[in-house]
Amino acid sequence: MTPSLGDIGSSTRALRAEISAASWFAALGEPLTDGDRTDALAYANVDDVTLVTSWPEAEAFLKAPASLAWWDREEALRKALLARAEAKVPERALWTALTELTTEAGDLVHGRAATAAARMGGAAPASIHVAAGAAAQAVYQLAVARIAGETASLFESKFRLFAAGRWPLGVAGSRLVLF
Repeated sequence: MTPSLGDIGSSTRALRAEISAASWFAALGEPLTDGDRTDALAYANVDDVTLVTSWPEAEAFLKAPASLAWWDREEALRKALLARAEAKVPERALWTALTELTTEAGDLVHGRAATAAARMGGAAPASIHVAAGAAAQAVYQLAVARIAGETASLFESKFRLFAAGRWPLGVAGSRLVLF
């Protein structure tokens, strides 16, 4: 059975509540918790997690050349889940829901990233936009996964990292770098 616009609305309403309750960027630079480590390992399929503790460190990592194999894996999963979602949901309903959700989330997370940057100091203005964009993308990816009917994707773990106040910056070798 094809989900209705109402079905899409109920799943995005649940995600909106999670977005509102999340601690976006509140734990940047703080020591990792066991939950952070568990979600990080589940998300990135790596051997270890490394923590950066300042905006300049995060910026330096993001500017360094790195392997994009983790990004390619994430993008392949997103495309596969999007195809499943598009097969289940009328195209207009899907894209309307995703656009509205990510626009709302983007506004919220940008403010939270700016607050974290002001609290910690040392952030380049562009880094606030990059952080907010990464968080909004995590919301989009999770919404696509849930609409597609996937409940145990790596996007759940990625979202939990952001919701716990972290920013997964990327993979270097066999380690995920978190801020």
